Amino acid sequence: MNAVKIVKTVVLSFVVAGVMLLGASQTSSAGNRCTDHCADRYKVAKDACKLIPFKTERKICERRAKEAKNDCKHRCR
Repeated sequence: MNAVKIVKTVVLSFVVAGVMLLGASQTSSAGNRCTDHCADRYKVAKDACKLIPFKTERKICERRAKEAKNDCKHRCR
């Protein structure tokens, strides 16, 4: 049972890393580059959260992604 959780965690981390690498190149040319970067990272993280099958874990992931976006935006100022 624990091995299944470990495998799922490893696979999910690879998926998240791959999605983040693909999404990192997407930046808009208008607006503040820093806040745009934060928004892009949030979208990628939220998309990765959607892959989590359990609702409670998915909501926790989405909440952490939003908190990370807000922390990122505060560093831009």
